[in-house]
Amino acid sequence: MNKTLVIIGLASSLALAMSGCSAPAQTGSTATQDEAQKAESSAPVKIKSSDDPHIQYVKNYVGMNARQVGYTALDEMRHDHYGNGTLKIVFLTPDGSHIDLGSDENDWDDSALQDWKVVSQSLDPNTEFTYTFSSDSDGEDTTIVATQTIDEIVLSLGKVGSSTKKATKLTKINPATDKYTYFIKDYVGRNLADCGYLSLADTFNDSYGPTYIQLDIVSEDGAYVDPTDSSALANYVVVSQNVAPNSELKLVYSTNSNGEEYPNLVSSKSIDSFALTVKKIK
Repeated sequence: MNKTLVIIGLASSLALAMSGCSAPAQTGSTATQDEAQKAESSAPVKIKSSDDPHIQYVKNYVGMNARQVGYTALDEMRHDHYGNGTLKIVFLTPDGSHIDLGSDENDWDDSALQDWKVVSQSLDPNTEFTYTFSSDSDGEDTTIVATQTIDEIVLSLGKVGSSTKKATKLTKINPATDKYTYFIKDYVGRNLADCGYLSLADTFNDSYGPTYIQLDIVSEDGAYVDPTDSSALANYVVVSQNVAPNSELKLVYSTNSNGEEYPNLVSSKSIDSFALTVKKIK
């Protein structure tokens, strides 16, 4: 009887010892997996390369200083080079305030951007987009971009030195499916001055492929916002729009006497204008 008790006791002790040894092994394995996942998530994103001038891939901007992103072009907007074309860069600050891009004809100082860092982007790194090129008299492609399936990317910013707990979730706008179908952008959260441009007719417009849409400005308090005054536009942030992001925009092109479409002459579109409701930034 005593022998039996001893054997049972030894067996129990052995089971407990094995159980006690197994727990650290599992913990160590989990810790290793966590470290591997963390290392993978913080690893630099390798951007695909393309030998085809028609195909480009979106860069990874997260972590970059805003001043390092692209350049201020003659249209007074920020752009970044992609092959033979560019993407427009739209900066989004937490409160919708405007950042001076150094686009004044007498002052090209963009140093205000260096106070900001990129914390999220509307299009994932390696998102593919395509170009078509204008043709010469022999029907061969030139290096001039005629159309592109994506023409802008929105970058959410945070102050340099600040801790960003949660990156702003940005709307991914669908790429154009062809030259006839584009998709409405998301303007909510943008500074009004970063939403479009002043046309020759003194209307506030934004480009969509070969055409444009007029943006009607509606202030929450009913005040008039002068689209010809860029400093006045910079005092407002967009809080809503009455056409949803990713709504389809359909284009119809003009044709010549042979029924052939002109490449950049739009005769009609499914949306001519829509309203942006804005509020004054405190």
